[in-house]
Amino acid sequence: MRKVLFLVYPVWLYVVFSLPALLLSSILYTKGVDLITGNSFGAMGMVLLHMRRKRKKMTELPAMPWKRIFLVTGVMMIPAASLTAFLTGKAFPAMHLTPWLINCTWSFFWISCCEELLFREFLITRMKKAGHPGWLILILPALLFSLCHRPESVSLLMQRVVMGIGLGYLYYRFGDISLCISAHWVYNIILFTFQYFLPRVTTVYSASRAALNLLLCMLSLLGIVVAYSINKSKFARYT
Repeated sequence: MRKVLFLVYPVWLYVVFSLPALLLSSILYTKGVDLITGNSFGAMGMVLLHMRRKRKKMTELPAMPWKRIFLVTGVMMIPAASLTAFLTGKAFPAMHLTPWLINCTWSFFWISCCEELLFREFLITRMKKAGHPGWLILILPALLFSLCHRPESVSLLMQRVVMGIGLGYLYYRFGDISLCISAHWVYNIILFTFQYFLPRVTTVYSASRAALNLLLCMLSLLGIVVAYSINKSKFARYT
């Protein structure tokens, strides 16, 4: 029983924190605060509780690499920010930037930490220790990760399953939670920026320009993930 019971832990945390996070989001929404910002406080609560209790007891894990997380995220953001400024920069001045900045710096940081610590680091570490096969270690956490997002359609479910498998492979292969958190954080920033500025970018430029920017930013992120994975030992000297 204990060989599979730990799989419930991330879902249990989501259930426990979902109601207070929902209430906080509703209150903040009446004040004009984005719902994502409200949800981020639930994610922060899960991270702090998990690190204080479960992660602290997992002695096989190293200390949280906070410095590396911020450094790798900054490196990943350089080409994405440069491409966005070059291709769609004229759309920014006319937009209300405060909600965008809060979500990109605060909300997505806690959300990415929460999901990577629970669905990648915790589940994959425990599943490997329990002797589960590699294919199940990649698929099951990715499925739980997608279901906890309460997907509105099959396509969204599969999109997050694929993302979860990709991030799961990175952790399974390299055991570097900083890479997973940084990649997840920047992925959310790129996607949210595309959605947030799409109406304005379409007006100033075109929908195809916005799509091109999204594609190039995602490719730059993928390129850095691959380069970091290949040269992890060299990069680690500076982190």
